[in-house]
Amino acid sequence: MDGDIIRKIDLEKEDENNVSHLFLADESETLIRRFLTKQMARIMLLLVDHTMTNKEIAEKMDLTSSALSNILQRMKRCEVELLEIYKKEKYVMYSLTPAARAYAEKNLVLKGKGSVRLIKVNETDTLEWQNCRNALEKLKERLGEDWDVEFPHCCFLHYEHGGKNEIPEARSFFETAEELIIREQNGQWKRILDDLENEVCRKSYLRYADKFMFIRKLCFLDAENWKMAYRLIDDVFCGEEIRISYDFLADSGDLSKEEIVGMVKALADIRKQSQERDLSGKEFLNEWERYFMPHEKLVYFIAEKYAFTKGKGERI
Repeated sequence: MDGDIIRKIDLEKEDENNVSHLFLADESETLIRRFLTKQMARIMLLLVDHTMTNKEIAEKMDLTSSALSNILQRMKRCEVELLEIYKKEKYVMYSLTPAARAYAEKNLVLKGKGSVRLIKVNETDTLEWQNCRNALEKLKERLGEDWDVEFPHCCFLHYEHGGKNEIPEARSFFETAEELIIREQNGQWKRILDDLENEVCRKSYLRYADKFMFIRKLCFLDAENWKMAYRLIDDVFCGEEIRISYDFLADSGDLSKEEIVGMVKALADIRKQSQERDLSGKEFLNEWERYFMPHEKLVYFIAEKYAFTKGKGERI
């Protein structure tokens, strides 16, 4: 779910003075802010005042158990420990560590009036957003009054010509914008879109950037139903013509036509770009791996399919 998440907390059940931000060092706060995705922040909000089982979290998040398990595993990789986990009878219980709770109280919770507090997610000026915003300002300064004409040309050079003859300010902007997408900071990314100032520039950029949004959608599908994700990849890489099998469409469930078409176009586009540049399987992996993180197995599978379609019998 994009944008803000708002939840009400009954303050009569909580003494705000019990929360101490002394648990949160500046370095830890920075590490957590850079690490968190939207879904991780939602889980932290659920656990601010509660200890819950994975089943309860999945129900609240409207996720399958496999999708939730993937997110929880990723949260365990944070340099600052976020989750306290223990077994109670046959259940695995989850709560926040003191540092994680202090971060949530300080950064994700806004005090309201009376007995209610509003919790807002995705409004933070993250480090990635700041980097992208700074890069955009420098690009605007470089292009000056020719912005409306030159920015679409910058998009063309970066995405169609592999950055040949590209000015460094443009490369810096596109790379920092992609980082927002990779880290699933969708709210911050949309704020950057608004800063592009006019519809022509936005459409010129979205023509290429939408691909990365649908790559992240494929990653989400991988977490929720990896068999479906792999079946889609098989269909895209099974021959020269791209055809989606009836079986995939029949089992696509809640996936919309737009989402299916978007994922197919994204895969077809990176395949086409890679073939035009005559990338080997290993080069393909090096080129695209970052956009799929942390789904290493998924991108490795795609790279193997790409290498096989080149007809060289290459192993990665």
